Amino acid sequence: MSHTYSNAEWVGLSLVVISVMLLVSSVVRRSVRVLSALFIPTAVIAGFVILLVGPQALGSWTDSQGLIPERVLSVWAVLPGLLINVVFGAVMLGKRLPRVGEIWNASAPHVIMGATLSFGQFALGSLLVVLVLNPLFGLSKLAGSIIEMSFAGGHGTIAGMGPLLTNGGAPELVALGLGLATISMVTGIVGGSLIVRYAIGNPRIPVARQTPPSRDEALDLADAHIAPADEQQPEDETNRGMPPVTVAFMAIGLAIGLAIAILQALRAIFGAFGSSVFDDFPLFPFTVIGGFLIQALATRLGLDHYIEKRSVSGISALCLDMLIACAIGTMSLATLGDNVPVLIILTVVSVAWSVLATLYLGPRIHRRDWFEHALADYGQSQGNVATGFVLADMADPDRLTDTANAYGYKQLTYEPLLGGGLITAFSVPIIEQTGTLAFGIVTAAITVALIGWGARRGSHATVPAPATVPAAGSTRGEAE
Repeated sequence: MSHTYSNAEWVGLSLVVISVMLLVSSVVRRSVRVLSALFIPTAVIAGFVILLVGPQALGSWTDSQGLIPERVLSVWAVLPGLLINVVFGAVMLGKRLPRVGEIWNASAPHVIMGATLSFGQFALGSLLVVLVLNPLFGLSKLAGSIIEMSFAGGHGTIAGMGPLLTNGGAPELVALGLGLATISMVTGIVGGSLIVRYAIGNPRIPVARQTPPSRDEALDLADAHIAPADEQQPEDETNRGMPPVTVAFMAIGLAIGLAIAILQALRAIFGAFGSSVFDDFPLFPFTVIGGFLIQALATRLGLDHYIEKRSVSGISALCLDMLIACAIGTMSLATLGDNVPVLIILTVVSVAWSVLATLYLGPRIHRRDWFEHALADYGQSQGNVATGFVLADMADPDRLTDTANAYGYKQLTYEPLLGGGLITAFSVPIIEQTGTLAFGIVTAAITVALIGWGARRGSHATVPAPATVPAAGSTRGEAE
């Protein structure tokens, strides 16, 4: 007699199966070296393995459900929207929180450059939708912010925004966004590598590195992540009373709990005035705020040394890998197939904007060592935080500049707002309320203002003398 699984057992089985998919994908990544050379993470490969053996590929060929039970796929479809809260809740935890002035002085050019790239993506995406993609291909006007959500935000942001897009009547944008986020991983690393080679061969561009990166070095970098110098080192756990991973789990849980309280309070306040703007608003942007408050409180009480970044990052990385694999594995191939021209147009525009901004706005916004700093911002605009660190290491392997630290400080200001933060999350409700064209015009104006601010600030900034920068630590791990 066959055993009937309960709902809880199906969840447990789903986690077992996803671990098997990650194992298989790890073997595939090691066997197919081009995947390592392109910095394609195992989680992304796992997503496509799931698609291949699931009902959309193998199932359609064999007239079956494929090798993965439907109940497992239904659990995976829900997981990304939950796991993104863990990923964002961990962003601010385990980090030393410097004084505001210290953060701003080190990261201001990066924040301005990153905001310029993001608002430019908003503007270009919105105008493309209004002028081309909606009239010719019928793409929903809610797609005005799809470039920023996908390229700067990534798979996690799209997964978190899924319910909002679905409730807005555009569920197809979830699959489209996941496709663009996957493409951005390739355009980020491949495009960044080409930019480094171009800069080294151009005598007008000062580059810390003097020789092009070799193929073997690129393969080594595929698994590397540069950690900002302010990440705390592990301490003896005997004074904790619990393992560091448990402390990290507890801190992330408290951050998410605070986020829930904040969102519920906003819903109650705005609901009292007859507004439903926060009714379908995603939770994950507020988990960054929750994490910041927990870290600040721990620092204030002298307990911040108990929250280890390594443990926090381990939990976050695990959830991110499962999120990416599940999100890609359950996306609609039919939707992607129906929107190939849209994918191509959005990708070309996004890459062109990031490249032009890097080469022409980079030296005007960043001052000293502008290329290395701007290249890191390019990586984040085309992939994620880790992509920026990898490209910075590619341009400056000997750490002759302060790019890693300044770029790391940028995340304290940039990530809570853009690239999946509050402004990104608000973009869809704003488009619903004001219209895509108005959103595009306003974000274009903001982009121009940011360029002017960055250029003016850069022209008046005093170039500091080269300083000895502490070598950033290096941890082995896999980027998103």
